Amino acid sequence: MSGQDENMKRKAVHVCFITDGWIRGRAGTEMQLRLLLNHLDRDRIHPFLVFLKKIRASREYVPSEVPVLYLDCPNNLFVSFLTKSFKFRSFLKENRIDLIQAYFPDSTFFASIIGKLCGVPVVFGARRDIGHWMRPRDKRVAKFLNQFFIDKIVANAQACKEAVIEQENAKPENVFVIPNGIETERFDSIPNWISESANTPLRIGAVGNTKPVKGTDVLIDAAKIVLEKFPDAQFEIAGGNSESHKPYNKQIADCGIAEHFHLLGSLADIPKFLQTLDIAVLPSRAEGLSNGLLEYMAAGRPSIATDVGGNGELIEHERNGLLVPSENPQALADAIINLIENPQRAAKFAAEARNDVTDKYNAAKVANQFCDLCETVLKQKVKK
Repeated sequence: MSGQDENMKRKAVHVCFITDGWIRGRAGTEMQLRLLLNHLDRDRIHPFLVFLKKIRASREYVPSEVPVLYLDCPNNLFVSFLTKSFKFRSFLKENRIDLIQAYFPDSTFFASIIGKLCGVPVVFGARRDIGHWMRPRDKRVAKFLNQFFIDKIVANAQACKEAVIEQENAKPENVFVIPNGIETERFDSIPNWISESANTPLRIGAVGNTKPVKGTDVLIDAAKIVLEKFPDAQFEIAGGNSESHKPYNKQIADCGIAEHFHLLGSLADIPKFLQTLDIAVLPSRAEGLSNGLLEYMAAGRPSIATDVGGNGELIEHERNGLLVPSENPQALADAIINLIENPQRAAKFAAEARNDVTDKYNAAKVANQFCDLCETVLKQKVKK
């Protein structure tokens, strides 16, 4: 009996997830990996976890039954490629890994090559954004890996699938869309937003890191416009830190809206923060499938998002929220004013959004989609 045939007789598929490191907080890929590990059906998937670089994970973020390997590679991966590859190879062999799911460029480069060379039947890559960060070198490496070492790619949005096909020459039939998941039960205690429950003054907010790609500067400029018509409105952003806030604090001061716009930093209880908002905004310049937007919708907040990446896959304009062009403070301000002036419309959008998330993006449902894909691809591989 071949090794692959023996593996298929096991009830659970052995899947090795490999990522660069475990960044605490709300980093999107790490958040989704934690959710996936927590919700995988252990009768179908037996997970293993590998960290490539010297970014240690607190064990509290990893389910206790999941075996973990720390490779502790330096930032210059090529320095330790050979020595660490033997350690990784032993881990794969010892645990009879059937499938590797890799995240991030360095982990994907390392794991796909070593995995294939030591006989792992299936290797998955991942695409969780629209590649706004990719340099020509990154695209060349990705094309090479997709041609020789990666069997399938899991994208979290149709926009990301299209990007990986265009940028990396991936074959369309090899790219699958499995959306981000969310633990909707975390938001169950938040009442539906209705105009009668609106705050006085109105509160408009966002959740996300204060990085240029997230469009914090666009929201600040939009807030200045909104405040000209609604001078009591309050704006808040949950995310970032004192260092990343510096340029935006200056912008806020220069706009003369410091009493109305507050950068709160990272918050532990996002549902509690969202419950205080009347309008939730995602002003990003680029997105995959936004965790923040999913949270807005799960919390039943009237939502506005820029029409980039997968945002248009979550928000259907004028049914469950509003979409606006990116890099356009006036359009964003107009949308905020529209919802302020039409609270019944805002409430309808919020209710529709909440229903959509509960129906389509529950973490357990998404985990089952991943299980289905792993089992199907592995069976097809063995038949060949």
